[in-house]
Amino acid sequence: MQKSTDTKNSISSSVYGFQHLFSDLEKQWSALKKEPQSPSVANEVHALGPVNLDSVRHQFTTSIESIRSICTQFETEVLSDVKKMGAGADPAFRKHLTHLKEQAQLESTVMRVKDTLKNTKDVLEQSLNDREESKSIVQTRKLERLAHSMGLMPFVDTSQRNELGEQYTTIILGGTVIVVDIDLDKSGQVLRTKVTYVSEVLQNDQDDRVDQLLARNLQSENFETFTRNIGALALLDRMNVKYAPVDFFLIIRGLMTDLQSIYNQEMQLLSNDIASVLMEGHGIPNKHLDYPGLSISYWISKEHFLGSDWEAVQETTEKGENHPLLLETAKVLISFEESERPQSFIPPNRKHYMLDFEESIDSVKESENGEHLDIVKERTWPKFMQPMRFIKMLPSYPNVKSVPVRFVAKLDPPIPAADAIVRKLMIATELVNDSFSVVENTPSPNIPCLEDLLVKDYASSLNSNTTWTISHENSSSQVYKYMRSSPTSGKIISRVPFNHPRQLYNILQYLRQQQMFNTLFQSIFNGKAKQQETGKGLVLELDKILEESKLDDKLYVEVASVDAPAMIHLTVSLPPSARSDRLVILSISIEVPKDTPAKPIVRLDPPSTGEHDPLHRLAWQADIFDEDKMTRVIQTGYNIPLLVRWLWKRIEQHPKMDLIVQTSRLGLRRSRNEDRTQTHSQYEKRIKTEFDSFPH
Repeated sequence: MQKSTDTKNSISSSVYGFQHLFSDLEKQWSALKKEPQSPSVANEVHALGPVNLDSVRHQFTTSIESIRSICTQFETEVLSDVKKMGAGADPAFRKHLTHLKEQAQLESTVMRVKDTLKNTKDVLEQSLNDREESKSIVQTRKLERLAHSMGLMPFVDTSQRNELGEQYTTIILGGTVIVVDIDLDKSGQVLRTKVTYVSEVLQNDQDDRVDQLLARNLQSENFETFTRNIGALALLDRMNVKYAPVDFFLIIRGLMTDLQSIYNQEMQLLSNDIASVLMEGHGIPNKHLDYPGLSISYWISKEHFLGSDWEAVQETTEKGENHPLLLETAKVLISFEESERPQSFIPPNRKHYMLDFEESIDSVKESENGEHLDIVKERTWPKFMQPMRFIKMLPSYPNVKSVPVRFVAKLDPPIPAADAIVRKLMIATELVNDSFSVVENTPSPNIPCLEDLLVKDYASSLNSNTTWTISHENSSSQVYKYMRSSPTSGKIISRVPFNHPRQLYNILQYLRQQQMFNTLFQSIFNGKAKQQETGKGLVLELDKILEESKLDDKLYVEVASVDAPAMIHLTVSLPPSARSDRLVILSISIEVPKDTPAKPIVRLDPPSTGEHDPLHRLAWQADIFDEDKMTRVIQTGYNIPLLVRWLWKRIEQHPKMDLIVQTSRLGLRRSRNEDRTQTHSQYEKRIKTEFDSFPH
């Protein structure tokens, strides 16, 4: 019987483990807090949310298995002995149960006292920091506490002096692979930081940019970013110890080599057009930009795109330096996280994943242990190049043990995304199979839809009773209304786990498609637009409505996102015109293709008519409404109000021309054939003429 009471694990400790796990999750999931912040748990708790659900699931399972094991042990070792002894064992069994209760109470008391002492220590430290006059001591305590939380060992050396004999403090955060030195002066200001790699293999990875990055974080008092960056280094340090001999620093180095090689190829194919590489290719790989290690820039706003010197960006990048403009890009930060499914990374006899140009499948198979390697290609790739080829190590590879770790691309910044994109990303990264369906949450006040997430900084929610007015100089005002008949179920994507580099381009394309939809949607619904609640239940006389409509020169636009993020639908009601007896309503669709998300396409639906003449139909005036030109406009500015303004100006430039014409189907076919015969140069000249007056 005594054996069961000597076990190091107990039900009480497992229960306390649950409590600490929830305490940690509460810091990352706002929905677990007493006063949840929007977005709610439905938008946070998912496979691409801020928390690794595989890791949480593993911790829960471990605690439950511990409790189950203790109960099973008690049943097999204690109760079985009691049954064998019969009725005479009752006094001893009662005594044993009393002992277990006392032990559990004592253990529970010790744990509560331990937590109380820890909380008291934290409060006292905070009080001392508030009263401490020496900022150097306050900063030292703060860094020591951070080091302990990340598994690093802090050391403080106050005996250091500079060339002038002035004393300064050095805080050393020591790991197994890395050592971080932080020098502070008497006022607590950070003088410098230095990251040193202990391993001889990593000596060539010493880079002043990491030192400068960490120093900038502390000097600007951006402790949150410093915590993220030092945490990224500490994570690799811990994993190198836990999963030795796998070296995760070397894996990142190999992946950086591959992405740099792809970047060089794309620059050659696109005639050094670095902006196109950013928006359409595999992105721009950054080394120690604002994150220690590898990050990939994949998107940039149109304001920064149009107002930047891309030649300067190219020249800086070719020198192996980071241009400041790349700080304004949307990025994915490459790291690792624990996974339920073990896998292998780079083979021991290779330094990176991608095959060189001269390598063939036969040469790989004939190399050492080549029969345990597979050649895999990207499933999607840029249209201007061939798919990249990569090495994938098979589970049968000798003397290599798979580890329960996978890559993870952390989004900087996180983005709101439709559930359809969440599902596609999970399928593309093999987290689930094709038959998987994301649970779509019915949007409600507690579960924001995608559209609500996109405007959360400007409004509590989008509804059909609110208009958003956008005014342009020398042009009619545009009044927008979101049609909430079919809101899009959405979530906020914070991270995308993946298993192999060949999945990266597919990930970037889905993120770009969502970024484009978000950009177009927010070009309408943003802080610059004037919001106004429309009246409910108002009854007006018909004559009054008609009279007011004649004086109204506004453009009314209804917006629907039925197929987000692949499509945005606009219904534009033009102001009354004396030249036409018809109510002119334009039905416009803006498509965001998955293959080329940075190049949205405008589609104009034909005018509707009640006539059923098999030989004739209504069509838009070709001299005013041109889908190709409208597409060029939206691709130039990524801005829907500018597209509507441009279209209205074209209409005003042709005051005597009917907007709608009747055409025979035969005549329509002839005109299309004539359009096809126009030369490319004539077409480009005609487009350029239209764009000379377009405000960029």
